[in-house]
Amino acid sequence: MLSLARPYWPLLFLATALSFVASLFSGSIAWLVKPVLDHIFLAKNYKYLNILPLVVIGIFCLRGFSAFFQAYLMRLAALRLVNDLRYRLYEKILRLPLEEVSAETTGKLVSRVINDTTALEPVLGDMFRTLMLEGLTVLTLVGIALYRRFDLALLALTVFPVVAIGARKLGARARKARKLAQQDMADVTHQVTESLQGLKEVKVYRQQRFFLVRFEKRLNSYLRHLLRVTKYREGSRLLVDLLTGLGGALVFTYGGYLVIHGEMTPGDFFSVLTAILMIFSPLRRISRAYTGLYDASAALERVEEVFSYREEKGGSLKALPPQKSLCFKDVSFRYDKDWVLKEINLEIPAGKVVALVGPSGAGKSTLVSLIPRFYDPTEGEILLDGINLREFELASLRSLIGLVSQDIFLFNATVYENIAFGKPGASREEVIQAAKMAYAHEFIEKLPRGYDTVLGEKGFSLSGGQKQRLAIARAILKNPPILILDEATSHLDAVSEQKVQQALEKLMKGRTTIVIAHRLSTVTRADLLVVMDRGRIVALGQHEILLQTSPLYRRLYETFALAAANS
Repeated sequence: MLSLARPYWPLLFLATALSFVASLFSGSIAWLVKPVLDHIFLAKNYKYLNILPLVVIGIFCLRGFSAFFQAYLMRLAALRLVNDLRYRLYEKILRLPLEEVSAETTGKLVSRVINDTTALEPVLGDMFRTLMLEGLTVLTLVGIALYRRFDLALLALTVFPVVAIGARKLGARARKARKLAQQDMADVTHQVTESLQGLKEVKVYRQQRFFLVRFEKRLNSYLRHLLRVTKYREGSRLLVDLLTGLGGALVFTYGGYLVIHGEMTPGDFFSVLTAILMIFSPLRRISRAYTGLYDASAALERVEEVFSYREEKGGSLKALPPQKSLCFKDVSFRYDKDWVLKEINLEIPAGKVVALVGPSGAGKSTLVSLIPRFYDPTEGEILLDGINLREFELASLRSLIGLVSQDIFLFNATVYENIAFGKPGASREEVIQAAKMAYAHEFIEKLPRGYDTVLGEKGFSLSGGQKQRLAIARAILKNPPILILDEATSHLDAVSEQKVQQALEKLMKGRTTIVIAHRLSTVTRADLLVVMDRGRIVALGQHEILLQTSPLYRRLYETFALAAANS
């Protein structure tokens, strides 16, 4: 936590200075007990009583202002630190490879960014402030008590080790309980996200009760762990209260004996007594803050787990548009244990259209996902003009690639912003032209605010075909030298598909294009057809040749032809 706070040392230093000032004024209250009692009341110098209220008011005012500004500065530093931490955490997540993100659920990653960092706010603000302010106050009061009467103060302070050991043990238990609670909240966040994403399925299969039962179970688990956290944190407060009584009793017993036998003045006695009793109030707050630090460290551990994930790494070379070919050389890939791709050898000539065909699960989408390096081959290598893709800067490599997939993702932003996502800073005229080429301009103009219409989450307000045309417009605007079309027209009706296919043919001209095909027109017009089955390439060649030589391709072609006839 101290390393996180390093950029804010000036604020923390000033807050520490104000804590020191506030603690001095707290200590002055115990210090004044002796002169007030011995030199005013016992000596009957009542003339000083006129200025005593002003002194007391002044002390409390100065202490109050010091504590106020110290708290404000600590809170300012804490909020800025947590915001910076959230930014760094979000930036880290965006830099993770897809396989690392896939290993975690979306809801759990969201929980790391929001819930876990939120748990740190009170620690870095209130609790850290408490440790500084109250810690210095305790040291000041202990110093005064020891100065007034060393043996009496030492007797009272014998309870301190018990407080420290108790707070440490309770803090460790609170930390464990908090970590379990944070995991529960991550599960809750994930379930809410998941059920909303699959709301259609939840409704049509009438599974609301199933999700509600799971949700209630996780909420109850979260509640139980939070109650354990509360029990341990409040337990530290109870421990201090019990030991405060014990410490006060020791001071009264031994101090009373010293006063009776004339070995100590009443002023010294009450000064020590006041200091000791004043110590236990900040000590109680320190104990709770210390337990809170253990509590929040569980959230910090979960945040640190994300920072420990490996990031995407590229090389140092700048990628240029393909001049010769994109080549897969002995490429195999697996997500876990089972091989999804096995011994792929394929050369895609620059400027040509290559169509991948095959049954569902053949590995077509996985194969094209290796080109932008969403994943890296488990074995083998992919070469762009003879250079391994790993050697290129990720940003420059991906700048060459346009992607339109069957799973369209539109952001909760305007139509203009969604299309311009393909080319940041694009003019409105460029966006409109791209939309016209994708045959999207007509339906966009009919939206409530045209290109300034804000789409719902994931483009929920649009049909599947409209979403695909916006995604195609986005790719057209980017104007990439390498184009990947993963069943890009799968949600279009026959009329729309024909129009968009014309736009895509213009877009594909002169580009290196890899198409996962499900339409007859795409299959017949490709320069090269790649037939895949169970992660392997089983046939390569032109359409007419494959019809004669590949039984699998012939069956797939008949399926394409039947689908085209029915449409």
